Amino acid sequence: MSRFYQYSRHVVSTLTLVFAGLCASSDTVFAATTNVNNDIELAAKALQQTGFQGAILAARGDKLLYKAAIGDFGDINRTFRFASITKEMTAIMVMQEVEAGHLQLDQPLGTYWPDYPNPAVSKVTLRQFLTHYSGLFNDNAVPTFHMLNANNGDDMKKFATGMCAGQMNSQPGTTFDYNNCDYMVLGALLEKITKQTYADLLKQRIFVPAGMNSAGFYTAAMPDNKDHVHGSLGGQPEPEVNFASYGAAGSSFGTLKDLLAFDRAFIKGKYLSTKSRAEMIKPNAVGGALGVWVYPFNGADEKNPTVIVERQGWIAGIRILNLVDVQNGNILIIVSTNGDLDLTQTWANKGPAAGLLKALLLSQ
Repeated sequence: MSRFYQYSRHVVSTLTLVFAGLCASSDTVFAATTNVNNDIELAAKALQQTGFQGAILAARGDKLLYKAAIGDFGDINRTFRFASITKEMTAIMVMQEVEAGHLQLDQPLGTYWPDYPNPAVSKVTLRQFLTHYSGLFNDNAVPTFHMLNANNGDDMKKFATGMCAGQMNSQPGTTFDYNNCDYMVLGALLEKITKQTYADLLKQRIFVPAGMNSAGFYTAAMPDNKDHVHGSLGGQPEPEVNFASYGAAGSSFGTLKDLLAFDRAFIKGKYLSTKSRAEMIKPNAVGGALGVWVYPFNGADEKNPTVIVERQGWIAGIRILNLVDVQNGNILIIVSTNGDLDLTQTWANKGPAAGLLKALLLSQ
């Protein structure tokens, strides 16, 4: 149920960025109380008046500027699924292997997995997987695959060499197709070359360095948790979903505190060198980068747009929008308990997040 949002070519064509100079921000613990910024609070209240329910967090560097749970989200510290934000984590770990010299972005999968069961998939480069230009079979073609009763566990290799090894939809590099299989294959490749499970890699390389103490990974033994935040879809309670079946494409979970810690670690350079991070967030012609999207946001200063690194997550009734301004340390997180809410228009200074992001940037 994860879906894609594309950015207009005429917007991202204005990018003239120097990513190597992006600065870091220092670490802090998640504050127990919020030093509320009035402009951000007003923007949050305006969003609430539209019927929004969920959670909002705004921060800059060390400082937590605003956090609030609205409506049916419940306690601000509740755990929720990160969904496709997991893809960003997978991309970071792939880049770590690139940085270590174990992988190359423009080498085909077959270089590292010579006996992969579909020879056509073996020709797909790692960059094409990361940017969804692989042409792989799409898991969305099997509507029941992620259902709770579909009996799909958390075996990454089984995903990668089973469903994802099916007949390809297009030639590699020719067609954009947002696809969970791209990241399921990458997750299995990480397991293959490191000889560790994806869940262990996620904990060691992403959760622990950031201090994401409540974060975790859905497994066959825990495909869902009734205490985690659940939402609605189509005006009804969301369908039962096997969250373990999303693997390296969407099976991580945690709290707002965890997601904030993840963003701060990314900004600070705890995961990647400045050079590797710059490669990861270098946008193509439509704003697509490696596991994220990158675009200039003109809401605060039209002459000097702020470069935003965006990652969305969406499974069933929970949608997440995670926005990071690496240069200035700004972070905006929105979690909606309405899976139908469109969070895709921030790049155009429209949609639910635009007012909040503008308020955050202007509050500097």
